[in-house]
Amino acid sequence: MWQDAEQAIGAQLAPGETLIWTGRPRTGLVFRPYDLLITAFSAIWLMIAVYITGTARSMGRGMIPGGFRITSNPFTGRPMFMHPLSMFDIVGFVFIAIGLYLLLGRFFVDARIRANTYYGLTDKRVLIVTGFLGNHFISIPLERIGELNVSRRADGSGTIRFGRTAYLEDWHGSSLSDHRHYGYRRIEPPSFELIDDVLAVRDLIVRTQMSLDDAHGSRRE
Repeated sequence: MWQDAEQAIGAQLAPGETLIWTGRPRTGLVFRPYDLLITAFSAIWLMIAVYITGTARSMGRGMIPGGFRITSNPFTGRPMFMHPLSMFDIVGFVFIAIGLYLLLGRFFVDARIRANTYYGLTDKRVLIVTGFLGNHFISIPLERIGELNVSRRADGSGTIRFGRTAYLEDWHGSSLSDHRHYGYRRIEPPSFELIDDVLAVRDLIVRTQMSLDDAHGSRRE
């Protein structure tokens, strides 16, 4: 695991490449504006899953002959389940687990990914090291960055997106039927997310791009 941004980005440099800036996203739990809608949906999902699963178990629905029984807690000796577990119970617990992840778990996964994310700017490209284990690498040549989209917070932090959100046309199908429908798949561009002093970093990227263009222009002359 990398100790800091300079070490993580420095390991990705090519011979003769100069490191100009390194940074990291804000760490810890972060609540974004769109999380409000997802949180409300996941809370409703979880309540419905718990209600349906609990009601079905209390009524003894979905039991199958020979279903296994967990009769007691190994630590307290108290009964854990009143009825044998059935496939319906297992599916219900899966839906409850999904609801818990959407409501709470995803914030911890997101925090883990940002804790293993590092950003870098060199004289030739933008570098991003990210992923749950910090093993995903993104390299963007400066001459291929068409536009910088910046969102800034009141405290001066913010996000720089290298390009625009793309929507790819796609056909979706189901393995359970021959039904297929046409839709779009959203693809977010690479970004420096939740960095400090976002406008200063943007200006640094622009100046580096201009210096690179000037260098290419002088070579052509």
